[in-house]
Amino acid sequence: DAVRLQDVPRSGPLPPKLLLQHPKGGSVEVASHGARSPVIYMSPLAKMGEDDAIRGGIPVCFPQFGPRGKLPQHGFCRKSNDWELASAGDDGSKVEFLLRDNEATRASSWPHPFELRYTMELDDEGALSTALRVRNTGPSPFTFTCALHTYFCVEDVKETTVEGLEGVTYEDNLTPDEAPKQQATPLISFAGEVDRVYGTPPVLRIVDGKAGRCIAIANDFPDAVVWNPWVEKAKALGDLPDDHFLNFVCVEVGAVREAVEVKAGEEWTASQKMSVSGN
Repeated sequence: DAVRLQDVPRSGPLPPKLLLQHPKGGSVEVASHGARSPVIYMSPLAKMGEDDAIRGGIPVCFPQFGPRGKLPQHGFCRKSNDWELASAGDDGSKVEFLLRDNEATRASSWPHPFELRYTMELDDEGALSTALRVRNTGPSPFTFTCALHTYFCVEDVKETTVEGLEGVTYEDNLTPDEAPKQQATPLISFAGEVDRVYGTPPVLRIVDGKAGRCIAIANDFPDAVVWNPWVEKAKALGDLPDDHFLNFVCVEVGAVREAVEVKAGEEWTASQKMSVSGN
């Protein structure tokens, strides 16, 4: 069971799960490297071991997104067990986690001194905000890519659309040798595997037609990945039931297409706010 944020000691190891809860009722369950709520999808087969990447929630991809570098897929951050509780709101609705460089990260192909702060906050209306803050604590500049790999619950992805990207240029990861394309239609629908990296407008919307609800994602990240594995790739994922590709879509805000440079002593930050209207 998740431990209420107010009951977590301010020092020592974090419990496997924490409960972030607003006094007005909104809640998010937080693992040391993931998060979930009724809006956020979590695979029933998700692996929760110390060395596992959780299939669902909001995995934090840093300092590398996907295979775009020399590190393992999505970097070392999402599997890290070295997160600390940096601060927490008195009412249990806000929390900040901190990850610093350590012996293992300094021995990797990305050896830079850094501080990564990840903040989560529920507001009075039940909206969830998450933010990344990257600080360079070393003597030399470094570059990174990142994403908040959010899995959103939908009733049926075949009746779901992503809106707000018409006219935006994107890279199609299914055809990596082709030049970037432009989104020609106002809606992205799902009738097969989708894996694209878009430039991000200020607001994206996931319209879940079967559930009759809309999830709005206000953000200031430079990019957004839209992903669904569809039938064959879902079958190849051992931590996902074969038919559960129907029950989520990933819209992952991040800095993906171009690496971010942070000079010594400086920091970079970006955030998203997710709100739900309808059922």
